[in-house]
Amino acid sequence: MGVSENPSADEPEGAAGEPPPDAPAPKKRFEQAQGWIGTLVGVVALGLSIYNLLALQQEPAVEVALPHIIRIAQGKDTWLYLQPTLSTRVKTERVEVVTQIELELRPQNGGKRPAFFWDETGSFSYNAASHDLTYQRVADPSPLLVSQTAPQQPLLLFNAVGWNFAEGRYVGTLVLHRESSRQPLRKRFCLVISKDAVSIMRKADQYKFHDFRDDVPAIQRELGLPGSCYALSPV
Repeated sequence: MGVSENPSADEPEGAAGEPPPDAPAPKKRFEQAQGWIGTLVGVVALGLSIYNLLALQQEPAVEVALPHIIRIAQGKDTWLYLQPTLSTRVKTERVEVVTQIELELRPQNGGKRPAFFWDETGSFSYNAASHDLTYQRVADPSPLLVSQTAPQQPLLLFNAVGWNFAEGRYVGTLVLHRESSRQPLRKRFCLVISKDAVSIMRKADQYKFHDFRDDVPAIQRELGLPGSCYALSPV
């Protein structure tokens, strides 16, 4: 006759890893909760991984900030120096490409609109002896690569051939065309050319630029401007 196999006295009844049938109810609920918590943590981790992967693949949202100073020189032509800041706060592996930058300027008095074009990119250096800035040409107009780790701050020189400023207020728009989107970025500003500014610029030559600022409260009040507009700097 065979010998019947009896479970060891030390081995709990039921499948391995399962609580015995007579286990206290709180202990069962605790172990079940542990299982659900582990599953939930895994689902959340997977969701975060998918989200981060999608976020890294999205197009960077480029933001445009205008400087407090633009510079204007005019003689036969009008040159406008503008240095915007192009950046993005989106963490992504992709890079935005700004393919073209345009400057639109509309006189509010209905005068002739200038045809500005992006002539070149340059830089300024400070001359301590003369306490003045010197402009140097750096490069031809070319695409700009913008990412979270590589913001851009190009000094843009726009040229309006055969045109000069007259007294009045102008509405300007900086237009940036992007490779990733059909809609260009547009940044508006206003520019006030006073009678004194016209006279000062006409007496200077083509290579003498003048500072126009939007952050001098006294000038804003004097001109009666409702908001920040670029006006001839008093310094």
